[in-house]
Amino acid sequence: MIDEILGLLLDAVVEFIPNSVWKILAFVIGAVATAAGVLMIDESLWAGGALITVGLFLLAGSVISWFQ
Repeated sequence: MIDEILGLLLDAVVEFIPNSVWKILAFVIGAVATAAGVLMIDESLWAGGALITVGLFLLAGSVISWFQ
């Protein structure tokens, strides 16, 4: 019951946020993840590489969606 109510509220909030805000948010999160991965790659190659990969995918996805 509570799960359904929270799901409905989350859907209502997400519906009011425009797509351009989601694209900007994905770009910022991608940039932060890439920067964190570059800083972390000396300590842990796996974690740093994963953060760089995820960050680059977010950056590329948001840039590609802006041009379409």
